[in-house]
Amino acid sequence: MHTLTALPRHLLAVLLVLVLSSATSGCAVKLVADYDSAAFEEILAVGKKVDRFYGTLLETKADSRQYSAFAEQYVGLETDIRGMLTRNQARALNSESTEISRIILNLFIKHKEQHKARNTYSDGNAKLDRNRFARLFASAASAEEAKKLSVDDKDDSKDSK
Repeated sequence: MHTLTALPRHLLAVLLVLVLSSATSGCAVKLVADYDSAAFEEILAVGKKVDRFYGTLLETKADSRQYSAFAEQYVGLETDIRGMLTRNQARALNSESTEISRIILNLFIKHKEQHKARNTYSDGNAKLDRNRFARLFASAASAEEAKKLSVDDKDDSKDSK
């Protein structure tokens, strides 16, 4: 009788091990969104527009840099950056790219509001801000590019056994 009660426990343990091993062998934990080539191209395009904006600003004489002369460009760029943020928010497992987009948007709005309040933009600030945005857009592009995996990296059957 002792063997009969031990046998079901033993079978239950073996069955549990088999179920768990088969369930986990076909599962992959996904922590990051897939690469999105359209998002990557959008980052490059919006980054280029922001860089051009600062280039135009720097080519304008300092005494002609009133906010009103740049207001329309600010609205267009803010819209583009908001679109980038919305795209990132809509993608699952995309918190890093979403956060970078949020930082870019908040910083852009901050500089826009400062320009509006001061009604001028110094060369020094414009150069610093241009370089900072270049770094942020490069970070956003790198974050998206890092999501690109080769076919071998995606195929778990090529893992060592």
